[in-house]
Amino acid sequence: MTQNQIERHQLGQLIGANKRDHYYELHYSTGDIARLYILADGIFRYFLDPAKKFDENHSSFVDLSQFNNDYFEKSQPKATSDSLIIKSGNYQLIFQQKPAVMSIFDETLHRNRLVQLSPLELGNDQTTEILKQHKNEFYFGGGMQNGYFSHKGEIISIKRDKITGKGGVLTQVPFFWANSGFGELRNTESAGNYDFGKSNPDATILKHDTNMFDTFYLLGNSPKNILAKYYMLTGKPLMPPKYALGLGHVGNFLTTLWQPGEAKERNAVMFEDGNYYTRTNKPEDASGKGSLNGEEEYQFSARAMVDRYQKQHFKLSWIVPNYDVQEINEEAMASFSEYAAIHDVSAGLWSQNNTPKASPDTTFIQTDTTDPKVLKNDALILRNNLKRKRPLIFSNTGIAGSQNRTMLAFGDIGGNWENIPTQVAGFLGASLSGQPLVGSAVDGTAGGGNAQIAIRDFEWKAFTPILFNLDDQGKFSKTPFAYNSKMTQINRAYLKLREQLQTYLYTLIYRAQVGEPILRPLFLEFPHEQVNYTPQVGHEFMLGLNLLISPIVNGREDGNGNSRKDNLYLPNHRTMWVDLFDGKKYLGGRVYNKQSYPSWHLPVFVRGGAIFDLGERNYVLYPQGKSKMVTYDDNGYNDYSRNHVATQITSDLEASKLTITIDPTQGDFNTFQTENTTNLNIMCDGYPDGLTVKINDKEIPMQEYGTVDTFAHAKEGFFFNTNYSWMPEFDQYQEKKQTALQIKLAKRDITDSKIEITIRNFRYGNETLVHAITDSLLRSPKQPMVDPDKISSHSLTVVWPQLTDQVQIEVNGILHDGIDGNSFTFHELVPNTRYTLRLRYVAGNKVSEWSDPFGAITKPDPMNYAINDIHVTSSLASPKDHPIDYLTDLKLASEWETIDGVSEDEPLELNFTFNHLEHLSRMVWVPRKIDHQGDPVEVSVELSSDGVNFKPYGDHLTWKSDSKNKVVGLRNVDAKAIRLKVYKSSGPFVAAKEVIFFRDKK
Repeated sequence: MTQNQIERHQLGQLIGANKRDHYYELHYSTGDIARLYILADGIFRYFLDPAKKFDENHSSFVDLSQFNNDYFEKSQPKATSDSLIIKSGNYQLIFQQKPAVMSIFDETLHRNRLVQLSPLELGNDQTTEILKQHKNEFYFGGGMQNGYFSHKGEIISIKRDKITGKGGVLTQVPFFWANSGFGELRNTESAGNYDFGKSNPDATILKHDTNMFDTFYLLGNSPKNILAKYYMLTGKPLMPPKYALGLGHVGNFLTTLWQPGEAKERNAVMFEDGNYYTRTNKPEDASGKGSLNGEEEYQFSARAMVDRYQKQHFKLSWIVPNYDVQEINEEAMASFSEYAAIHDVSAGLWSQNNTPKASPDTTFIQTDTTDPKVLKNDALILRNNLKRKRPLIFSNTGIAGSQNRTMLAFGDIGGNWENIPTQVAGFLGASLSGQPLVGSAVDGTAGGGNAQIAIRDFEWKAFTPILFNLDDQGKFSKTPFAYNSKMTQINRAYLKLREQLQTYLYTLIYRAQVGEPILRPLFLEFPHEQVNYTPQVGHEFMLGLNLLISPIVNGREDGNGNSRKDNLYLPNHRTMWVDLFDGKKYLGGRVYNKQSYPSWHLPVFVRGGAIFDLGERNYVLYPQGKSKMVTYDDNGYNDYSRNHVATQITSDLEASKLTITIDPTQGDFNTFQTENTTNLNIMCDGYPDGLTVKINDKEIPMQEYGTVDTFAHAKEGFFFNTNYSWMPEFDQYQEKKQTALQIKLAKRDITDSKIEITIRNFRYGNETLVHAITDSLLRSPKQPMVDPDKISSHSLTVVWPQLTDQVQIEVNGILHDGIDGNSFTFHELVPNTRYTLRLRYVAGNKVSEWSDPFGAITKPDPMNYAINDIHVTSSLASPKDHPIDYLTDLKLASEWETIDGVSEDEPLELNFTFNHLEHLSRMVWVPRKIDHQGDPVEVSVELSSDGVNFKPYGDHLTWKSDSKNKVVGLRNVDAKAIRLKVYKSSGPFVAAKEVIFFRDKK
């Protein structure tokens, strides 16, 4: 037996078990001993320590203090001829003797929740658990996996790499769950990787780099239930003060230097003195320097930035003035904090990885650390400063349990379209990993310069938990007024809209405490549609129950210069969706294509049945069927758990009768006003002819008013408004308004008033919910086909003989609408996947019969042929944030660079070594996109078949310094290693996103 075989073994046969004082002890033939703890209903801990020390509190992120012994004592063990069965509530934990595998059976569902396929694999440096995977089982969690929220068929890494783009891992959370009703939290801080069926579609393979196997199994009937149990173990999410939901600005007003610039420079900023300036890193070029209070020159100070937001009519809520600078003058900071507070702005401190020297008026901290001890100290300082107010800590990374201490707020490079869908999916993944409070800097940090990307980024982020700018890290300013007045006006309108939705957003933060994500993938609200579990809809999200946001994710435009939107999915064919801005109604259960959106218009849809509280009991309703909303409020800073109010409002539209009920408000807090008015704005399609209002079962007379002005001055009554808008900032962009019935009720004690409103002859969306009629006079299409010359790994083009202006195409069972002409290209498809299609003609509300099915298989992903696990060395050192490993990690979001530059006499040597001899097709150098300072412009390539001896491959190559990938053909080349020499660079160093080597497809 080899040493490696001794170090690694499978768990042997179960040979005995004992019930101790608060756990079961399990003995195995390999000498291993494990403990089973029953902590609560559906929370079980399996702990195998090869050292047999069993330190139950070894973890820094699990809090076991709240659990008692009740569920353990009530559990019932039973031995059979081949198993040990421990019954706890409705669950049976079945430990098979040989092989030593475990399963958990749910008696209420009469099925297993989870099953181990094989015994645990144990080693000195790694432990592995393999679970059975089912066909319709989807997996979520693992922290913020940038670009991904649904992991079936993929491998994810449980290891923070601080890469903010696609493929990076910002939060290390060893927790995942499946839609079949179980989750698992591995109680370790070691790195790991989870294979959700990529290697074997029937198996989930879970590995961690530790010899200890300590895991919690969480059973629940819903995602909310599983996340709530995760919070029982790791802590509920932070409840932030209200100002955290407002607009924030993070900048460096201590070391940023400014030099004179010209208006024609894209990155030039005009300051209050009427001159243009750009940022510089060279003191000799600088004519101005940042400061907190104008100690240098006022217009470059943090105070001036606070003034600037006010002048531009942007309500600034919080500011960090010392980003990336640890040392700060306490007296100057105290003076700035006082100035900010006068302007109703909360000032906070940035700190890298230790507790900062905070002045007594510091209200929050932004940090780079996840160290629980440091975060605990930070929180204590803030609590002492704030007395009874809530502390707030922003962090740009996280671990399991950090949701209890921090809001996740980070900045990526920015300035490119790819960031938007990457962040949408990443935010969803963070939400499903127990980190609901997440946000990213608008337009990133160092990149930028594209006004359209900046505006689209601000728009969708106005619907996320945290909205902020991170400035002074690159060439371009990141403020919401950095571009022209048109763009500034749009950003201002979205900020005002966010302020109107604050009660809605705040209510969602309350609900996050019990396991309901704030940002939700579609499957949480529409679990019966399989497409909602897949990456196909990972570019859109629900904000709570009632809003669906589908960000603009690319620069494609129509003939009028408006953004073109394809692949917009609105779920559930029984749901009506209403465009938030223009009121246009859509039927769910289909994908809409060729939609056109001008710069001011973000695709945001209100779910039929939605109820919004715009604050101060000002409600907006979009009636459909039965719906309910509970809104929460408090004073924004004290202990919310015992000091808040809740109001429930229900809407029930049956046939043409609408009933609305507002229950008495429950709860109290110290500034709560019990006497309040009530306003309802009920969206409708026509004049309803009957209105009855009852307060505590007593009908009250309601006067109708005929004009906006008379209604505005009335204390009580109603008004049928055919020119209604609850977002006045957007009125300038459209002529046609919407129709609403407005009801105003006078001041009453809202804690003692039950309001019941009945409206007869009520119509809203009736025509939208009527499905298309099949017309026998429209012949079915005879020759639709996929163009064989237009099939790629991510797209295919359908062509058909044109008979009508519009057609509908069904793709793998999902209806696509909004298609005209005689051809259409489907983008964002999955590589190497069969797509079955049908097509039918559309004429008004009539459709033809479907064509016969046709289809195609998309081409394989070229990255399938990319060689991974390449060993690379460099003759020049790299900074720690851009290591050489990033050059071959196959993550285009990471960037490598050197510290020093190159010359003809001392070129950079990069040696790439493969694990074995490879038959190659090409090498691709991917330049970094942020700038072109580090692009190679003269290189040579050398080959080695043994990894030792190299010979030149062709002549020196000359490359342009631009954004295009540089390709070196290596067809029919066999190599064990390749050496790349760089003789000249476009700047003082060498940099790249990636170097990718592709195998020959044969």
